Amino acid sequence: MDSLDSKGLLQQPRQAPPVGRVLRILLGIVLMVYVTPVHFQVPVRVAMGSLLLVLGLIGVYSLIHIVVSRRIVAFGSCLGAVVANGLLIALYVAGGSGLPIFGQGKGQLAAVTFFGVSLVVAGVRAPAGCELMAIPGVLFGKHTELACLIFSPLDRLERKLRSKRDV
Repeated sequence: MDSLDSKGLLQQPRQAPPVGRVLRILLGIVLMVYVTPVHFQVPVRVAMGSLLLVLGLIGVYSLIHIVVSRRIVAFGSCLGAVVANGLLIALYVAGGSGLPIFGQGKGQLAAVTFFGVSLVVAGVRAPAGCELMAIPGVLFGKHTELACLIFSPLDRLERKLRSKRDV
């Protein structure tokens, strides 16, 4: 019994707390409700380009997952989070330009779609850390230890409040 309890305690920090999970799912659903009608209102070329960019994002974040999980490059948790979020922000900004691949809204639509789906997947799976790595986590069956710029501090606060309440 003690080994089960200690195993549960060791795994607890890797799981997002309940309020954090709900917030991830709610924000993901709000983004998906916001972005789904846009896919049907934009020209087919833009919608298809956006969906191809989402597939590309899954590939890039899967590559980041491999690099981080196998420790090929020594990324700290926070540096990895900045790189992961910076990539999505760069795609969103490039989406507002006239660039052929990313521009005319394709990058923005892809970034918001990918982020919304990632949030829902992260909320359902409950890994603590970077939500952008949730889809590669499902594909590889392993969680990536990267911090989340938004939810990690909230998760830490929730754990702290719960531990005070339990004492």
